[in-house]
Formats: sequence, structure tokens, C-alpha cells
Amino acid sequence: MTLPELPAETTSFIGRTAELARIASVLDTARLVTLTGPGGVGKTRTAIRAAHGMRDRFEHGVGLVPLSALSDPELLPNTVASALHLPEQSALPAADVLAAYLADKRMLLVLDTCEHLVDACAMLCDQLLRTAPDLHIIATSRQPLDVPGEQVLPVPPLSVPAGPGESRAGEDCDALRLFTDRASAAAPGFEVTDDNRADVLSLLRRLDGIPLAIELAVSRLRTLSVEAMLGRLDHRFRLLTGGRRTTVARHQTLRTTIEWSHELSTPEERSLWARLSVFAGEFRLEAAEAVCSDDDSLAEWEVLDALIGLVEKSVVLKVETEEGARYRMLDTIREFGQEKLAETGHAAEQAVRQRHVAYFLDECGRFDAEWLTDGQAAWMRRIAHDQANLRAALEHCVATPPLACEGLSMATRLWGYWHCAGLLTEGRYWLRRTLDTCAQPCPERVKALWLSSWYMDLQGERGDNWPLLDEAEALARRLGDDRGLAWTLAFRHHTRYFRGLTDGVADGFDDARRRMDEAGDETALMMSAFFAGFFHIITGATGEGVGLCDDSLRRNAAHPAECWSRGWALWVKSVGLWLKGDHQHSVDTAREGIRVKDALRDVMGIAHFLEGFAWHAAELRHFERVAALQGAADALWRRASKEPRFGIPALHELHRHAAELARETLGSGAYHEAFNEGTKLTMDAAVRLALAENAAAPEVPPQRRGPAEGLTPRERQVAGLVAQGLTNREIAQKLVVSKRTVDSHVEHILTKLGFSARSQIVALDEEEEGA
Repeated sequence: MTLPELPAETTSFIGRTAELARIASVLDTARLVTLTGPGGVGKTRTAIRAAHGMRDRFEHGVGLVPLSALSDPELLPNTVASALHLPEQSALPAADVLAAYLADKRMLLVLDTCEHLVDACAMLCDQLLRTAPDLHIIATSRQPLDVPGEQVLPVPPLSVPAGPGESRAGEDCDALRLFTDRASAAAPGFEVTDDNRADVLSLLRRLDGIPLAIELAVSRLRTLSVEAMLGRLDHRFRLLTGGRRTTVARHQTLRTTIEWSHELSTPEERSLWARLSVFAGEFRLEAAEAVCSDDDSLAEWEVLDALIGLVEKSVVLKVETEEGARYRMLDTIREFGQEKLAETGHAAEQAVRQRHVAYFLDECGRFDAEWLTDGQAAWMRRIAHDQANLRAALEHCVATPPLACEGLSMATRLWGYWHCAGLLTEGRYWLRRTLDTCAQPCPERVKALWLSSWYMDLQGERGDNWPLLDEAEALARRLGDDRGLAWTLAFRHHTRYFRGLTDGVADGFDDARRRMDEAGDETALMMSAFFAGFFHIITGATGEGVGLCDDSLRRNAAHPAECWSRGWALWVKSVGLWLKGDHQHSVDTAREGIRVKDALRDVMGIAHFLEGFAWHAAELRHFERVAALQGAADALWRRASKEPRFGIPALHELHRHAAELARETLGSGAYHEAFNEGTKLTMDAAVRLALAENAAAPEVPPQRRGPAEGLTPRERQVAGLVAQGLTNREIAQKLVVSKRTVDSHVEHILTKLGFSARSQIVALDEEEEGA
């Protein structure tokens, strides 16, 4: 599995040489290092720079988990799993899934901004460190996690001379280097000279060397001199003299810097600053305009100008994404904005938060309406970027009784995202919470109930579906909700055949589809076709099942860029064609299907297709490829579902048959070696292996004898590629395995044949060809 890349540094990294060396040294003996310090001191950048420098020490990579936008501690394990690209489709608790995944990994995790989740972070770190002996963690927090074995490393402010008499000595101090570097970008032409150096160093001392405070101060150089800034800071400090005795000076200084920047903002910018604080994570300009404008103090047309002003003042950061420009606020600045929003009064604050909910409810409605259309991929990316805001909106709905039903609508409208992104556990979490808080009888409740049942089927939990479906059916009939009733009946029969009950299921699907047709629900007809098709296929009516899949694909043809529904219809059809004996047509269908699923990174869908490619590899007698594909599928199944292959006996039998053929030819040891190699493949590599028809050549016929007869089929294949002059890295790329695996194969070949050099392998190959 490929971890997401650490973020690239967009500005130069200044100082922290001693801190970085200390982190690297401590991680040699301790497995949890917590970087502590006040907000704005640079904990995050120091942690990320340290992680960049230690990548080579961790075989399985470095993962960054930003936590600033997460407010619910229950979702901490899910958030970590998502950052590691582990889809939350398992019925097991996310913490247990994480522990199982990390158990054999040598990996470094960076948990960034833990202070508001300190207890949850402490418990999760303790569990993971106990079960994963080679896991190391760097945490950033304003306070220690208090976990056994934790090493706490304070991140101090940047160095700055202590007094006015040390101006020349401070020329190379880190705080001055940061100020000079940022000033050259913020105010071209500004220089630190003999004339202004004393004032600059005085300013840096007043800012206590805190990087965020320096960054904010530098942004004012476009309009104020250093001398003018010093005068204003002096005034702000005096205002804060009466602060709480327990508040450390650095915190007062940072707050003073932010408050001073706030005072220098225009009334429109100050109003926008406060209102933007309701956003969690990134936001789009359109979202800011909709949420932050009103008819009184900030018109919609004024939002853009105010936002530009806040970006120029470094209050808001601009982020370039594949979806275009987005914006975000640093945590400390956002917290300050929340205080200012609260000062506007409860009614005004609630009005902003309700507009935030309304905007994202509408966003979810548009996503749901366009989910099974050509806009699917773009909407997936957009909703993924808005995930933190969706969580914040859902949490506000759950906590605000008048908005409870808006929360239920939002959770149900996100069904496609929960499913495709591998977040079934989180989807069920929000469905459950919103069902508990919104008791109003409505079509959204019907949908939430059958969605919960469906997700339970997919996660292997098949014991408590009936009460959900019974309530959904009774409510749909009472409301006259024909569409909701049709979906509920379809998933009642879905649950029946997932439990192995077949009587009446075919007629039940026919009845549900008739109701969908009468209701004019084309989406339901398209999806229910492959649900019903799968039932027919696994019960022996393959022709009828394939026909239903074709019906789904015909309905889908109006949206050629849609991938989710089409991918599932293609998978079901490929299974039907295989069981029907039309193997080549099945493989061609699977090739199209796995590409479609890969476009959406649908883990469960890709696992299904890998199984089918293993059946095909067994038919071709590519047995090491069988094992590798089954290993890759198994790794995805363990992350995607409690039970592989949906627990369907027909699929189990196809898997078993291919595996037995491979074991008989390769031997149990060689099969398991190739299987284990498959489990280590990234999802991209697994898809490439499936699509590469000649990824593994057929084994050497048994009748061939010669000096190499003691080698395994894979070792013979590697020896042949060595003889062609390929390097170990080139061989690894050709066979879609790791270079380390090829290194091991070459060592075994040399040992078995009593050779000491690769050139002897070349000579052996020539000798066998001559024979």
C-alpha cells in the first residue's frame, strides 16, 4: 500500500538544526516522541522536516495524519486509517484494523495537532505501540500525551539575542534569518541594514522568536516601517498586562500579534475572519460567499475583496488543488476567529453555523443527484476535500435539535461517498447518530434505515438487519413513499441471499424492480439489475443474470464517464460469463471493469476483480501469478470486509480451485512465498499485475532436465532474465515484485548452483540452449 506523500515545503525551512538532530537521536531508543510548545512555534513544520529526513529508516514509509480539523475523538482511528489509505469497510473497530495492519510494519507516523484530542490520541498510541513493535510515532501537541515510553521534546522559539547590546551578535540568529527570508518575499526591496538592525532585533524579541508571530509581522512591512510596528506592539502589550497569571508570556505574545493583525484589518475583513472560523479544513470561495455573507454587515460581493485582504495579511492561506484554488486558516488564527464570532452574540453565531450547514447540505444534495453521472469523479474529489467540513456540519446538526433532520438528510445523501471511499464504518456512524436524533417520519429516515442494512451486509454483519428493514418498510408504506418502499424491498431480498436464503428472492427482486419502474427511478433500476443479476448467477441462472447486467450497462450508457455502478455491473457480468464457460469474454469484461474501479480507487471492487484474474491465471497455468493475485486480493479483503468474497460459496469454490492447482504445481512453500509477495503489492501494482497478460510466463515443462532442474519455476524465470542482461531492479519492474525479492531469488540461484557470480548464470543459460 502506497502512503500519501509528505507535503512539500512551499517556503524555506529556517533553523531547528539542534531539534532535528535530537528527534533523530531520540527515535533510536524511543518509539513515541511528542513535540510540545505553544501554538505557532513551529511544531508541525519541525515534525514534517524530521520525517522527511528519516524516510530511509522506515521500510514501509512515513504517514502524516493531520488532526486539526477533527473534532470527534471517536473518529480518530478512522481518520488515521483514512490517512494511511485503509478503507473503513471492516466491521471490526477501526483501532483494531489499524493495529492489525501496522503489526508487521516498520513505519513512522506523524500525528499532527493532538492537543484537542489528547486522551484519544494517548489511548490509540498506546494500543498501536503495544501491538506494532516496529512502529514509531512523532506527535505534535501543546501538552504531552502521557503514554508509557513517551519522550517529550519541547520546541522552543527561534533564537534571538537577549538584549539591545547584542545586535551584531544576532546577525545569524534563526529568528533574524526567518524575518529576512520572509521579508524579501513580502516586501521586495526591504533589507536589514546597520540602520534598522537594532529595531528589527527588538521587534523579534517582542515577538519571542515565535515563527507565526514573525510571519504575521513581516506581512505588515508592505504598509508599516519596523519602527511603526514596534510602537503598535508596545501598545498591544500594555493592553494585555492584566491577563491570567497562568498564561505564559509566549501565549500572550502570539495572541497580541494576532489581535494586532485583527485590529489592522478592515471591518469587512474582521467580520469575514470571524465567520470563516466555522469552516474546518479547506473551503472554496463559493462556500465563503454563501456562508459568510448576509444582508447587514457583509454583502456577498464584499466577501472576495475581504478574502483577498486576509490572504495578503497571511490570516488565510491559499491552497492549490486539482479542483482549483481553495483556502484555509491556521488553527490558532481560526480559534481566535471563533472567539470573535462568539462575541457577536449567540443568535449571530448560530446564523453563520446554520448557513454552513445549509451550504453543505445543498452540496451533498448536488453530489447525490450527480453521483451516477459523468460528473462522478469530479464530485468524489470535491467531497473528499470537504470531508472535514462535512463532519463539522454533521456534528453541529446532531448537537442542535432543530437541525437534526438536516443532519439525517446530509448523511443519506453521502451514501455514494461512504461506499466508494471505503468509509462504510463512518457512514454507519453518522447514519446511526442522525437516526437517533431525528425521529421525524420522513423519506430520509426510510433511506437511512435501508442504507444501514446494506452496509451491514457488506461488512459481514448479518444479524440485526431485519428490525431496520421492518421499520423502513412500515414507514415507507405509511408515508406513501413508493421509491423508498421499492429500495427497502430490494435490500430485504439482498439481505436474504447474503444469508444463504434463496426462496422467493427472484420474485422479490422482480416485484421491487416493477415498483422502481412505476416510480420512474432509473438509478434504482440500474443498480438493482446487477444486485438481482448476481443472485441469478450464483443460483445457476447465469444467462438471466448476465442479461440483467447488460440491462444495467444499457441504462448506464447515457453516462459513459460513470464508474461506480458500471464497474459493479461489469464485475457481476464477468463472474456470470466465467461460470457459463465463456472465459475469454469474462476476462475481457474484467479488464474493462478493473480499469473502471481503479479510476475511483474502489478497494472492494478491485479485490473482486483480482480474484477473477487469478482464475484466469490458473487456466493459463501461470501459477505464481495465481498466488500473487490471490495474495493481493486477500490484503484488500482484510481491509475492505470482514468476510472475503462476501461469503458466497460459489466464489469460495472458484478461489479454492485456483489455489489448489497452484499448490499442486508449485508446492505449498512456493505458493505461500508468491502469495505473501502479493500481499505486499500496492493497489496500483496489483492492478498492473492483473492487466499484464504476460506478467508471469508459464512454468518450464517438467520434462526439461539440466543443471538448473533444482530451481523453482520463479528462480528459473529470474535466471533467464539475468541471462538477458537485466539488472535486479529491471527484473523487479518486469515481474511486478520488489527489488529485495529479486535480490533474494538471485542469491538462492547462486547458492543452489554453487555459483559465485552472475556471469555464471549467463553461461548456464547458454549451455542449456546448446543442449
